[in-house]
Amino acid sequence: MAIENDKSNQHESRRSSGLIRAASKVGGWTMLSRILGFVRDIFLARILGAGPIADAFFVAFKLPNFFRRMFAEGTLTVALVPVLSDQRQQGEEHAHKFLNALATLLLLAVTGFTLLGMLLMPWLLYLFAPGFADEADRWAMALQLARWMFPYLAMISLAAMAWAVLNTYKQFSVPAASPALLNVAIIFAAIVLAPYFDSPAMALAIGVLLGGFLQLMIQFPALKRIGWVPRISFDFKQDAIAETMRLFGPAVLAIAAVQINILVGTILATLLESGAVSYLYYADRIVQLPLALFGIAMSTALLPALSGHISKGDQEAAADDLRSGLAWLTWITLPCVVGAIYLAEPIIVTLFERGAFTHADSIATAATLQAYAVGLIAFCWVRLLATACYAEKDARAPMRYAAISVAVNIVLAVIFMQFWAYVGLALATSLAAFVNVALLYIRLTKSYGSLFSDKTARRLITATIASLLMFAGLYLFNNLIWVFPVDGGAIQFGWIAMAVAGGIAVFLFSALLLGERELLMRFLRRGK
Repeated sequence: MAIENDKSNQHESRRSSGLIRAASKVGGWTMLSRILGFVRDIFLARILGAGPIADAFFVAFKLPNFFRRMFAEGTLTVALVPVLSDQRQQGEEHAHKFLNALATLLLLAVTGFTLLGMLLMPWLLYLFAPGFADEADRWAMALQLARWMFPYLAMISLAAMAWAVLNTYKQFSVPAASPALLNVAIIFAAIVLAPYFDSPAMALAIGVLLGGFLQLMIQFPALKRIGWVPRISFDFKQDAIAETMRLFGPAVLAIAAVQINILVGTILATLLESGAVSYLYYADRIVQLPLALFGIAMSTALLPALSGHISKGDQEAAADDLRSGLAWLTWITLPCVVGAIYLAEPIIVTLFERGAFTHADSIATAATLQAYAVGLIAFCWVRLLATACYAEKDARAPMRYAAISVAVNIVLAVIFMQFWAYVGLALATSLAAFVNVALLYIRLTKSYGSLFSDKTARRLITATIASLLMFAGLYLFNNLIWVFPVDGGAIQFGWIAMAVAGGIAVFLFSALLLGERELLMRFLRRGK
């Protein structure tokens, strides 16, 4: 019996190690992309500020990105990966036949949707930004920019299908690195193209299109390396196509719950003071970093792993991977929540306060970031728990729970904005995410039993205590050692770097003292 338990622990450890390595690979490339994204946003803040032009650009940019997240990047992935895992069990030729037909169907769909969207853009814009209708200049600018940038949706949707295929084949690097190309293209537009345009926002729109083209083109060599060269096929009557569509429909709402909630905030923000949309955008960009590094990275690695286990009938392995992923994700996200809340103002001031972005804009954006940070761990959990449902080919439960979450968000947002304006909108989004988490957790316990063992619970208590000690360390650093400098960009970046490094050191040292030596050693080995 002892030997069997030892072997079981070894198998679980190996599975956990592979999952962490895959998530680390995704997280590493995502870190590069997010760093470039912050550089991009620094240029955007400097060029556009947080006024009417910035609001017009961000609303226009949100349109293709919203539909990308709704219909492509998230939804297509969770519908495709489980089905493709099954198809591969019947042979690669069978899988390629399915992929060719699906790619052709997607090409036709996104091309038609893009053309229709450009034609109906005034109605779409009124839906997404009703507050712009009373301001002719801001409306005209947003309409022009939205029509220019909407074709980005077609290119990124096709690229997203390639990402899903590559992830299924456990090839994570190219999909994770691809978003960096969008940031590079926008930075190029801001530096090189903007001086030649009367409106710098138009130059940035061209940069968005260039970024979409580059992200699509880089997929073809990677797809060829796994043996698939996409070809046109109108064989749409395959059972696998029907199964993908069956999963795709319900997943549209479920996988995009967080995005729908943020969209609700954006729509309501257009009814508030000028700059509210920009405050929400910049704050959301900051909170997206840990969400992408940990929540999205872990769920990206977990989906093909769970799908593979389930397609082979190995429910025990699937349960082990889910528990391991959830425990690691929670443990590493808790200090991010504390850091984002305490360092919100220094982060915003350091990154964005220059050019047209004023100190008042920094204060408003920092308060919004703190409200989003409250829900960071819930945002991460939603991604992971919904992924577990999709691996089981259950898209209906996440759809129902997402609908409930959206309804809660709308009610809370309308109430909170009366008292706290744009900060209330962000807080409503965070609280609605916790509702989604609770419902998903209850659903998954029916399949896997408890998702937290006693050992995991003790570990999370340790992480909570270590996070609180980290908060105390940051407070002492800012008040007794080095007060955040008011002026000087380079000095401010240095302060942020020391605060973040010091906070991480306090968290890890506290965890070590609290008995997490084995966990930390395993984490360091797996990160190599």
